[in-house]
Amino acid sequence: MRRSVLFNRVFGVVILAIMITALFTTLIFNYMCTSVFTHIKENELIPRARALAAVIEDYGQHLMPEWDSQVLSAILNANDEGEMLLGAYSVITDKEGNVILSSGALRQDVLDSIGEAVAEVVQRGELRTKQIPPLRHTSMVTVGVPILGEGEVLGAVLLMVPLVEATLAMGSLNSALFMSALLALPVVAVMVYWAVGRVTRPLRQMRDVAVGMAGGNFEARADASQRGEVGQLARSLNYLSRELSRTIAELTLERNRLKQALDGLQEGIIAVDQNGRVTHHNPAVSGMLREPGTRSGEQGDERLQLVADPQVWADFDKVLAGGKEVIRPLPLGDRVIRIRISPLIGGDGKLAGAVGLFTDVTESERLERTRRDYVANVSHEMRTPLTAMRALLEPLNEGMVRSDETRDRYYAIMLRETLHLSRLIDDLMELSRLQSGQLSVQLQPLSPCELAQDLSEKYLTVAREKGLDFLLEVPGDCPRVLTNPDRLEQVLVILLDNAMKYTPEGGRVTLSARWDHREVIMTVKDSGIGIDPEDQPYVFDRFYKADKAHTSQVSGLGLSIAREILQILGERIWLDSEPGVGSAFSFSLKREDPAAPGNRAARP
Repeated sequence: MRRSVLFNRVFGVVILAIMITALFTTLIFNYMCTSVFTHIKENELIPRARALAAVIEDYGQHLMPEWDSQVLSAILNANDEGEMLLGAYSVITDKEGNVILSSGALRQDVLDSIGEAVAEVVQRGELRTKQIPPLRHTSMVTVGVPILGEGEVLGAVLLMVPLVEATLAMGSLNSALFMSALLALPVVAVMVYWAVGRVTRPLRQMRDVAVGMAGGNFEARADASQRGEVGQLARSLNYLSRELSRTIAELTLERNRLKQALDGLQEGIIAVDQNGRVTHHNPAVSGMLREPGTRSGEQGDERLQLVADPQVWADFDKVLAGGKEVIRPLPLGDRVIRIRISPLIGGDGKLAGAVGLFTDVTESERLERTRRDYVANVSHEMRTPLTAMRALLEPLNEGMVRSDETRDRYYAIMLRETLHLSRLIDDLMELSRLQSGQLSVQLQPLSPCELAQDLSEKYLTVAREKGLDFLLEVPGDCPRVLTNPDRLEQVLVILLDNAMKYTPEGGRVTLSARWDHREVIMTVKDSGIGIDPEDQPYVFDRFYKADKAHTSQVSGLGLSIAREILQILGERIWLDSEPGVGSAFSFSLKREDPAAPGNRAARP
């Protein structure tokens, strides 16, 4: 309690107020006592002065030497015991202020100063000390009464009493007041100590609660049992604690949600404050902005440890300096990162920092490149047969072809090119239907091995015409699968056609099947040119061609169609290939569930 600044101040102020009150009480008491004592004495002396003036008036109408001076002296002077008959010092003067008789104890300086007092009495009648200018500031209580004779003022009677008695009385009273103050002060100090402690104790407790709230302890509560403003303050503090706890809990929840959302983004996020210090970044940044085989920046620079490219941080500093957004690509090896750094404006309208969004646009760039290649390929594929047909139709139309044999040959070429163009258009429409999500297929149980054997008869002839070996490695006890026969045949035809096209003369194409308790795996393997590793992830994309030399024969849509069909059927397809050795395309087929209905619909 001694260490409490509030307690010390309140206690000191109260004690100081008590002491000042005692001091002012003493001063006012002394002033009031002097005034009251003077007034009392004046009221006592006025009747005596009147009586003395009346006695003098009885001796005659004029003050004559024949007055009995011994009688007056006895009245004015003290007796043997020092007591005066009138209880005051007396002075009798004529109207000019000449002293006729006076008490022998009066000092001469007092007698010399009564001239003006006598003049005031003669002019104004009875006077008191405060009305007599020469005697107003003396240490005596003085009153004056005129002596009259036949309606005329003959002289004056002045009675004076020293203030010693009042001073002695006030000294006794002051001593009593001082002793009572000394006795009352410890009692008052104890009472003030207890009262101030009672007031400051809940305030200190509320201070501890506020400090705890600042430290995050929102369970602390102030004592609200006090009455009056202190209790109201405690209840308000408790309400503030509850509301802050609820608000901070909501903010923490929102912050965690936002952090989880940012951490779950594939795009990288970096936030900096107005000084360029990193305040937040999500995990995607670390892997996205680091080239393979590179190390982090210097250990002393936090920003370079996160992103080793100084130009990125120069972009952040540029945004913080100018307040304008920066958007640019950042090449990283075989990847392309798009950087978008935007200024962050605070609630006061001032720049509070910047936020950078880092997006890996490698895939979109590749898709854009594929789209451009597709447009070029499709245009080329369509232009080639159209150009050939135009070149043949123009001489026919102009009658330049005379020979029937040549004319028939022209017709055969135009028919072949027309069929090629028709197949290209059919492939485009087929892929469009598959990717539109509107195609519905019926699933039914069948034996994939029987379907493979039926197709093998057709492709044996094709293989012999191309000088290839075609092998069918399908056991006779192949399990049944649940799929769509037409779509399964379409997938096999696409894979077998590709294998025949990309296998040189003397090569081999194999159609095989294997299975386990869940599914049947069918594989089309060739000994052709194979596919480079960098092209393998994209062979199932639309219009992608690993072998750019076959643009006149292949549109690049077959494998995309096969993948879309298998996805609709709920299956998967994959590739194993080695350049110069060959390729193997495999896909899965779910085995028939005996408990399931015979037919059911499959939708994408």
